[in-house]
Amino acid sequence: MAVTIDNVTISKVCVIDDDETSRETMQLTVEDTKLVPISQSDSVFDLEAYLSQLRSKADAIVTDHHLRKRKNYFPVNGANFVYRCYDQKIPSVLVTRYEQADIDEIRKFRNKIPTILTPAEFTPDSLLMGLETCIREFNGVLTPIRKSWRTLVRVDDVSTKSNFFVVIPAWNKNEMISLNKNDLPEVLREMIKPDMRLHANVNIGAEHANELFFTDWEVK
Repeated sequence: MAVTIDNVTISKVCVIDDDETSRETMQLTVEDTKLVPISQSDSVFDLEAYLSQLRSKADAIVTDHHLRKRKNYFPVNGANFVYRCYDQKIPSVLVTRYEQADIDEIRKFRNKIPTILTPAEFTPDSLLMGLETCIREFNGVLTPIRKSWRTLVRVDDVSTKSNFFVVIPAWNKNEMISLNKNDLPEVLREMIKPDMRLHANVNIGAEHANELFFTDWEVK
């Protein structure tokens, strides 16, 4: 069986996870949508070659974030891979547990990850909704939580070597957001200091901090 969303037909879904048991569980959910799961059990070494052949193998992707626990399974983690799939308009859903370290790592890719689900949230309905969100976003239709706006970002604290904390008054003036310095343009990394004002494109309609993304940074 296939589903058609905005003239895009999906029948085969590639399931990527270096843990065989987790991969089989995701495959069962794909089957429950009446779609065909394609298990990525073999190791991938050349990401560019894999991406170039992907469309002949599957119509969409479901992937875990942690793909490098098993040696030589995949060259990048899931967030990075979904980010790459977005540019090729391959509908993809990232499945991961939200731990702070994961949020910090994923955020730099978040602007091109339309849907993230926890394993508990990953159901036939949420999978189809996630794929629909991707396809509509490819066509320029963004949900309110995904639309970005030029906005003020105030640096609140720079107490660690790798992270700094910001407040986004237009989103929530009372909540600090942890960001990685390496996600900034190189020219800004050494300039960051408390109370510094920056501008960035931010999806200020996000409901939760882990949904926020930041692009096109500049000093105010």
